[in-house]
Amino acid sequence: MRIGLDGKVLTLRAGGTGRYAINLTRAMLAVAAEHRRDLEFIIFTGPRTSRVVMDELSGACEECYLGAKSSVLRSLALVPVALRRRRIDVFHGIDHIGIPLVGKTAKHVVTIHDVIPLIFPGAFTPRHRAVARLGLARVRRQADRVIVPSHAVKRDVVRHLGIPENLVTVTHHGCEPRFHPEADPQSFRDVTVRYDLPPRYVLTVGTLEPRKNLTTLLQAFARLRRAGEVDPGLRLVLAGARGWLEEPIFRAVRSFGLQEAVCFPGFIEDDDLPDLYRGAELFVFPSLYEGFGLPPLEAMACGVPVVTSNTSSMPEVAGGAAMLVDPLDVDGMAEVIARVLGDAASRARLRDAGIARARQFSWETAAHQVLDTYASLA
Repeated sequence: MRIGLDGKVLTLRAGGTGRYAINLTRAMLAVAAEHRRDLEFIIFTGPRTSRVVMDELSGACEECYLGAKSSVLRSLALVPVALRRRRIDVFHGIDHIGIPLVGKTAKHVVTIHDVIPLIFPGAFTPRHRAVARLGLARVRRQADRVIVPSHAVKRDVVRHLGIPENLVTVTHHGCEPRFHPEADPQSFRDVTVRYDLPPRYVLTVGTLEPRKNLTTLLQAFARLRRAGEVDPGLRLVLAGARGWLEEPIFRAVRSFGLQEAVCFPGFIEDDDLPDLYRGAELFVFPSLYEGFGLPPLEAMACGVPVVTSNTSSMPEVAGGAAMLVDPLDVDGMAEVIARVLGDAASRARLRDAGIARARQFSWETAAHQVLDTYASLA
């Protein structure tokens, strides 16, 4: 069976989608080399595909380069023609934008990471909303199977897209082995210097955008400082690239008088993430909605106590190994943060539970499940 993979998102600059694409592709090639030698993989790359990532892939795969930067041109013409020429049996759109617009010649599997533009439309630009709606509508018409990262997304896909429940498969993301509690002292020092990190900090990781709900976290942190419930030397690190509508976050820092207490290290290179997590006294993830939420899982794997939202997929991922809060309750968030920071026994319990929970998520398991999905369409 010939499997086509949409490789345009095989880049770390694509955020969580890129991380998913890279880790799943690596794991599927490894599993197929050992257990499924009947599968042939053709990766349809593009101008944004990382050459470093492609060069590091091991296993039996071919590359088919499609040179268009435009997703519309790629889906309308280049991918359909390439699928026909390469005699692809199953094509996997690793994000919902990737499947062909016309000329279906293979079975289509599509990963829908979330339907956030349909649930929180105000958190996106009009153009982003329009592209997402068109892409998701295309999935409803053309997908033979849909893969989602959580039961929360499955419920949303069935409800908002009208896709039959039996066509939607939940495949949790994995947690890479490099996320673990043991740090290399020199590597840790290098990361601390590279991003000018403070000696003690509470951490969150994610694009600076409205959905991440960072203004609520800032308000809770300011309240704790005013009440003297956190050490004055403790800093809040908001790590991530700037997104859309990020200016209210910086305004909140100024209005709450947190200029000296909040750090913005910017985009964190992928190799530096484990040490960034390990240096934190607490990881707080107050997002309004996540399709899966890798950062809390990675923080738990690194032995950091986690506070996260009680919405969407976060309780499913945390599995009782993190403290859950209402992301819109400033007082509740402040209370939980203060409780965990002030109670060594609570931090130790969360640390041990988080490490154990993270071990339950592997990319090898995800790869087996996705390969079974392909086989069901043979």
